[in-house]
Amino acid sequence: MRHASDTSSNPGSPRPRVGVVRQTVEFLLILSVCILVFRTFAAEAYIVPTGSMAPTLLGNHKEVPCPNCSYRFALGQDDEDRAGRAICPNCGQAELERVPTIDCNGDRVLVQKFVYDFRRPRRWEVAVFHFPNEPSQAYVKRVVGLPNESIQILGGDIYVDGQIARKTLKEQRAMRVLVFDNHFVPKDSDRFPRWRPQQKGSWCMEGDQLVHDTKEVAEPRHLDWVEYCHWDPDRGKYWPVYDFNPYNGADLRGENRVDDLMVEANLTVGDDVQFLAIRINSGSDQFVVKIPANAADHVGALGSKVTRYGNGHLHSEWQFDSEQVARGLRGKSVRLEASVMDHRLSVALDGKLLFDPIDYDDPSVGSGPGAHPIALGAEGGTLTVGDLRIFRDVHYTSVLAHTPRKAFGVDAPYVLGPDEFFVLGDNSAVSNDSRFWAGSPVVQGKLFLGKPFLVHLPGQVVPLEVFGRSVYWVPDPREIRYIR
Repeated sequence: MRHASDTSSNPGSPRPRVGVVRQTVEFLLILSVCILVFRTFAAEAYIVPTGSMAPTLLGNHKEVPCPNCSYRFALGQDDEDRAGRAICPNCGQAELERVPTIDCNGDRVLVQKFVYDFRRPRRWEVAVFHFPNEPSQAYVKRVVGLPNESIQILGGDIYVDGQIARKTLKEQRAMRVLVFDNHFVPKDSDRFPRWRPQQKGSWCMEGDQLVHDTKEVAEPRHLDWVEYCHWDPDRGKYWPVYDFNPYNGADLRGENRVDDLMVEANLTVGDDVQFLAIRINSGSDQFVVKIPANAADHVGALGSKVTRYGNGHLHSEWQFDSEQVARGLRGKSVRLEASVMDHRLSVALDGKLLFDPIDYDDPSVGSGPGAHPIALGAEGGTLTVGDLRIFRDVHYTSVLAHTPRKAFGVDAPYVLGPDEFFVLGDNSAVSNDSRFWAGSPVVQGKLFLGKPFLVHLPGQVVPLEVFGRSVYWVPDPREIRYIR
């Protein structure tokens, strides 16, 4: 009888093959054990049934494709599959009753277990916890108030111990709500343009990109601006940005003006561009950030500068140094992010802040220019702007879908005790959260279950015959995403 060692000693002998079936069984067993261990000790899956955290997390909904701009958005459904009237948040198209939609289940999320055994929940992070009034139910909300703090909602913002709670740029990215995506250009953009140049011929649309070129301009201005014109989907006209959420349907209007905005875009800077500029408004305050594209102009009177105007009058001015700008931007492609949120101005190129965020605790009184809150500027040369998007911040409301109910932390601050937390939903108008719970608005630290970190199995509900059986749910890999 030949032993295995005999085979190995002869290089020309064929090696024994392990059966494919055995390999498959072993792999499945190991995989099952790994999943069991992972679920037991590391993570657990939960299903999001409602839209109180939309658009961060989605409950049962329909996916609606807009025929006017091709943007796809989620429209929430209740337990009986009823949905509101759809309206596109990107272009305002409202005649969507006959548009074919896709039914989708609520997001399935993976939750890091035991993370709060080692640290306490942090402000602005999403957390899963036992609902205090019904401990068998798991809720998912965003933490906004921490132990021993005084919490109040004013003007859509969170105030902690009398001071506005500000977000870092990373936290802003996690919470922002899309207002307009220039990649999805509406078919009616010739009638209702979303971008308006101040000087004819200097800015134009080429597909889904904005292009600045002064070759055809007889008398180029010192700085050419193109303004964003916000088309309010809720009202069907140019209007300031409001807190409309398409997930709730058009019957629940946006009632609150939102001045906390962000713009992001990819900029391709030509070799002959002199300056870039961003103008972004927050109420009656206007911030103009001027950035030299030529490194030689970075120092001195022509250097990088931030100017603040209040009600149209010069308020203050700052100069700043930036390593990125000092190296020059000509001939490069950079990612721009600029925001005014929580009375804070932040500007970044390729994810790096150009200067320390400018906090302004003395906002000017007034409503500002309204429908044109953002503008981009260029002096000389060719500048191409792509992947251009406008966002707003979450706006926390004082009412729940027009339901008369006294809210905690609105008319007066609510003081949290030791190990007590205040939580809110991103879809504030319909979220039953700390503001409206009966008895007490707090979540005790011991009730937290973990931190969701991944939407791992978003799914579409479609009829599909498999081996004679009807299957009504298939995973949708397009919507797999990390929860920030």
